Amino acid sequence: MNPYSSFSRALMSVVLALAFPTGTLHAQRVVDVRRAVTATASVRISGAFAELHIRGWSKDSVTITGTIPNDARFDGGFLTSTTGPSSGAKFYLETASGVPSGKLELRVPVGARVWAKSGSAAIDVEGVTGGLDLNIIGGSVRVAGSPHELTVESMDGTVIVDGSPAWARLKTASGDIVLNGGSDDAGLTTVSGTIRVISGRFERARIESVTGAVDFGGEVARGGSLDIDTHSGAVGLFMSPKASADFDIAAVAGTIENALTKRQAVASREGRGQEIGFTTGDGGARVYVRTFKGNIRIQPLGNMRLKSF
Repeated sequence: MNPYSSFSRALMSVVLALAFPTGTLHAQRVVDVRRAVTATASVRISGAFAELHIRGWSKDSVTITGTIPNDARFDGGFLTSTTGPSSGAKFYLETASGVPSGKLELRVPVGARVWAKSGSAAIDVEGVTGGLDLNIIGGSVRVAGSPHELTVESMDGTVIVDGSPAWARLKTASGDIVLNGGSDDAGLTTVSGTIRVISGRFERARIESVTGAVDFGGEVARGGSLDIDTHSGAVGLFMSPKASADFDIAAVAGTIENALTKRQAVASREGRGQEIGFTTGDGGARVYVRTFKGNIRIQPLGNMRLKSF
């Protein structure tokens, strides 16, 4: 039996039949779907949408509104329930040309879990405290708020997070990553994009890049750890001189500039590159940085140039 109710399908069919005149080349039709759900419902939406706005709200219901091309197919529905509101929903948008199009707004309970995937799209999220799993090829992803779990994967698109997800995994190929907020457990990975951590407190953070530059301006909790590893990407480490941390820094074939303390880097034990180790405050947090061909600069936090995002 199909787990999605015939009522949901019928509702969408009636709503989607309301169209603008089909004689217009770029004619659009309206999407308006609404249904009561549980406070922690799981919602999946995928396909060829060009813009998706996801908003968490205090109501225990899901709504999808917006416009799509007349020749597009929008399908899906809600999981059936015999005891109360639905616990989940799944939707899919398919355009006749295969080119992303349409603008949708998805409203979910704040504690919901949302999975969204598209090709080249702009995904914008606010106010979701549950879980987010977002996947694009190009375009951009912006998340404002502090979901409990956050996963973002992008090929070329920029990823911007303004908040403090408890658990975060942000991954790109050439897209840039900006994180303005901390995390209990964060993993940030790119091939050639830049990674900028502007602020926030971290229990555990691991940052990896091949050729992209990395700037870190956050705080490592006492007993926490920060690991930064690049192949040829430059590393900017911006820390408070009062931070309690133990630093272990090495550049295999690059240079290290330390403006945080008076200690200067020395030639590595292998005879090439540089390394440095020192402690600020009472120590306790572990800061471990390694690069093969990149250069490393360690500076007071106030020296970090904040860029608009």
